[in-house]
Amino acid sequence: MSVRVAFLGAGGIAKTHMDILAKMDDVRMVAFCDVDPQRANEAANQYDGRAYTDFREMLEKEDFEALYVCLPPFAHEDQELLATKKGIHLFVEKPVALDAETADRVSEAIEKNGTISSVGYNWRYLDLTGRMAEVLKRKKISFALGSWIGGFVSVPWWRVMGKSGGQMVEQTTHIFDLARYFLGEVKTVYAIANSGTMLDIPEYDIHDSSTVSLFFHSGAICNITSACIAGQSPMVALKVYTRDLTVENDYQRLTIYRPGHREVIENGNNPYLEEDKAFIDAVRTGDTSKIHSTYSDAVRTLKVTLAANESIKGGKPVQLQY
Repeated sequence: MSVRVAFLGAGGIAKTHMDILAKMDDVRMVAFCDVDPQRANEAANQYDGRAYTDFREMLEKEDFEALYVCLPPFAHEDQELLATKKGIHLFVEKPVALDAETADRVSEAIEKNGTISSVGYNWRYLDLTGRMAEVLKRKKISFALGSWIGGFVSVPWWRVMGKSGGQMVEQTTHIFDLARYFLGEVKTVYAIANSGTMLDIPEYDIHDSSTVSLFFHSGAICNITSACIAGQSPMVALKVYTRDLTVENDYQRLTIYRPGHREVIENGNNPYLEEDKAFIDAVRTGDTSKIHSTYSDAVRTLKVTLAANESIKGGKPVQLQY
């Protein structure tokens, strides 16, 4: 029997998931909700479902087991809570919310209702990340360097701190999450940032550049730099250092450095496909072992990035309490 899927949000990233699910024999997409009726109708027409602009109406009228939540950070309200009450399983795109309180409420509801959850931290599903884990196994990590340095994202809400949370919360979150994946839980966050080079962009109030120092319970340290002013020279990667071994993951390839030797491995899979397969299989079978990022785990990454913003605002380190 096919898993019946609905979408909340039918824009860019949602289309990536729709294209993948359309090729799966055990999936049927039945409903599509978006505040833009044109986007909802286009998806419904393409995949033979029904279009909605009101999520509550879709939830009331449609019968589905799984919901893909592909919303901008500011648009998360009570939609996930309503879905969990109806026994619907959740795939949520990152970041899962714009504040910790909203995310915690959803996480508690997921736990209470036995909801299967997955979050779109697709770097975790790269072949490269699996290989990276193998190489670093039983190694004591000393420190890591991460970055998401690139250009400005032109969608209107991305430039507004109150809607996106800024680059760290919305985009560099992938690097923060990968750092947690390999270095463990964060104890202390200290961050600084600047702005002033993007004054020609209307409503822009996010940071131009930032750098964050993370101190982990494991004893490891990590520095992560973000910038949205440097499309001419992008640098997106996490580089992990141990004694006599360095491993760098830049999404396209894995570079392994040993004394006198450098090995480069190209990525060989589609991480979006892998995360969708893991979620759909979990909904169909109840086996969640292939899901690499649950909602509760993603909330921890959110809290690290929110703490970085708090540290910038307050000018002092922030101690994390999970």
